[in-house]
Amino acid sequence: MTPQAFRQLMRLHPAAVNIIATGQTPHRTGMTVSAFMSLGVEPPTVVCAINRSAFTYAHMADNLVFSVNTLSVAHIELAKLFAGQASLFGDERFDEQQWGPFDSGSPFLHDAVMSLECRLIRQVQESTHCLMVGEVISGRYNDTAAPLLYRDGQWVTTSEDLLMVPIEAAGMR
Repeated sequence: MTPQAFRQLMRLHPAAVNIIATGQTPHRTGMTVSAFMSLGVEPPTVVCAINRSAFTYAHMADNLVFSVNTLSVAHIELAKLFAGQASLFGDERFDEQQWGPFDSGSPFLHDAVMSLECRLIRQVQESTHCLMVGEVISGRYNDTAAPLLYRDGQWVTTSEDLLMVPIEAAGMR
């Protein structure tokens, strides 16, 4: 399969939009990512794929702590900002009214769908990216926020009209 064909197929995969952030004022940095998932529950672990050429990558590796902030539909401009679609960089992206520090110092977004405080426990380098495995230290959530998703170049979200079929009835276990 060609890289172009693979890229086009993966654009069809809907994914939650997250900001991975690390560092303490005035050395905070972050980036918008969709390559994030839970890995296990004992201990609670997550993994995110970070391009090794990204500015945030080296800072995550140095700080050894990071946060994952799942964005809501109200955060489209924030997603663009942390994706580099504005002329602000590093700590300039963090509005003090929107962001606070976890105990580790990693920034969390106050009104995110969820925010996780993570300790970096492993790095797995593959191709142009590095899988950053984090043990979850703590978390917070906002159960009224609708998650922001990205699919085929478009911002989308879930709906209250989702198919409410129990997993067992759908043949999944």
